[in-house]
Amino acid sequence: MKSSPHPGTERAPALPADVRARLDRIWKRAYGARTRADLRALYADWARSYDEDHDAIGFAAHLAAAALLDRYVPNPQVRPVLDAGAGTGAAGVALRELGFQNLTAIDLSQEMLDVAATKGVYAQLLQADLGEPLDVFPRSHFHAAILVGVFSYGQAPAHALDELLRIIEPGGVVVFTVRTDFWAEDAMGVRSRAEFLERDGRWRRLDATEPAPYLPKKDPDAMFRAFAYRVVEADDPIAKDAFRAAVRAAAEDHGGVLRLDHAFIWNATASRLYNRYTHRPEYYLTDCEEEILRDNAAAIVGGETRIVELGCGSARKVTHLLEAATDGGRRVLYVPIDVSDGALQATREEVEARFRRAVVVRPEHGMFDDVLERLSHDAPQLVLFFGSSLGNLETIDATVAFLRRVRDRLSPADRFVVGVDLHKDEQELLAAYNAGPENLSFFLNMVRRINDDLGGTFDLGLFELGSTYREEPPSAIEGLRSWSVDLRVVTTTAQRVYVRELDLELELPAGGAVQVGTSRKFRPQDVRRLAEVAGMRVRRQWLDGRGFFSLNELVRDDAPQAGAARAGAR
Repeated sequence: MKSSPHPGTERAPALPADVRARLDRIWKRAYGARTRADLRALYADWARSYDEDHDAIGFAAHLAAAALLDRYVPNPQVRPVLDAGAGTGAAGVALRELGFQNLTAIDLSQEMLDVAATKGVYAQLLQADLGEPLDVFPRSHFHAAILVGVFSYGQAPAHALDELLRIIEPGGVVVFTVRTDFWAEDAMGVRSRAEFLERDGRWRRLDATEPAPYLPKKDPDAMFRAFAYRVVEADDPIAKDAFRAAVRAAAEDHGGVLRLDHAFIWNATASRLYNRYTHRPEYYLTDCEEEILRDNAAAIVGGETRIVELGCGSARKVTHLLEAATDGGRRVLYVPIDVSDGALQATREEVEARFRRAVVVRPEHGMFDDVLERLSHDAPQLVLFFGSSLGNLETIDATVAFLRRVRDRLSPADRFVVGVDLHKDEQELLAAYNAGPENLSFFLNMVRRINDDLGGTFDLGLFELGSTYREEPPSAIEGLRSWSVDLRVVTTTAQRVYVRELDLELELPAGGAVQVGTSRKFRPQDVRRLAEVAGMRVRRQWLDGRGFFSLNELVRDDAPQAGAARAGAR
């Protein structure tokens, strides 16, 4: 159980002076916290007086949340329940009084958990950060979760809800509290995240309590509500079958390296972890690509009124081009294409909120090939493929085949702008792909998926980063050279693993690896050569200031020449 006030609250005179002074100091530290270490230090100091302070201010949100959870959880004596952000255990005590027997507590602060342990209501207590993947728990481990007061300034992020949905079984229940003003303002993004997860079919709202006083003797005007949601089964059987087949194929005669296509790493968790990874200073790709977009947006956009993006992910990059395209009052149609309904919905909301009527968003769900084929060619279109996803295809042949399929679905008047990472110093690349805990957590999502989706028994705690860089053998394409980063996590200890859904046992020796994809690098002239063999040509090419990354404008080989359009390209 955690609580935190809203800035500018009024003090009620009923609060004892010593408690008021202590809470004022604590509140000041809470709002001054900038890191998780700051929060851990705060709660370490607060643990001794935490229960006394909450009693003094009349805090009772844990009682309302426990009663709401009890309403929707049958057989509470046996159902496993997670108290997430348990604090000193007030919610656990309330649940035990209602008959819940199988309780697990997690909290950021070990000192808080030490106090909670004295209550004698938890079967297990673990220190954990709700902002990180909860790898200690397998998928669908709990039937329910309760979160009291954790969604406040500086506390758990809204995306903690996604991880809870992973570890709560379908049909299970999540109850959380939030201040009514925070909910109305969407101050931490909790309301919008909850609504998004409901639209995405991940859960549905069951109930919500009426507003009630949150901190009656500290802030009489502050109110809270408790919300209850039912978790919904959200597996895509077709995608799961493909993943199942890929893991089985990789496990056959793996030779100490279990190789999987990078496409299988992606899910909602991976998108969040990747975004965090891209903020590592060693990871240059996103910054380099955004530099190109920011400096050349006006040159990249043309007269097209339809902009198509393959694999939208988020609107972070396309926003640069949409701003240039709508400059001067022009309206454009934006068509994001993705296999994830969630990614499409999130991108749509972000673009519509930013551009309103200037950009009409028409999301298209499906594979790139299928959607591009059915799009109308009644007007020229600009097709975008950001990131370095072209380099994630497993082979050169697959890369050429992809470009040929795109070529066949473009008209001679269309343009295809694709990001390609460039060959550079090996140390730069190894630093970017062995870039600390954020990098490791993202790469481990492939192993996490084997455990969660297929019932694997890998121990994620035994892996460390182990990506390597090498020049690839010569391809059949004359003059083409390529280099590859093998994206790997390496087990420090031998692992014997059983994958339940495949009825498969495999052994990974110490030093053995799970390869979570390939990131292929080219020289600028190699990009032109790839385009040529795919029936396209590079009309313009932009590089960032360091020459690390390229954006390339490709057109069909039968497209009209546009020599004058080269102005501004590097």
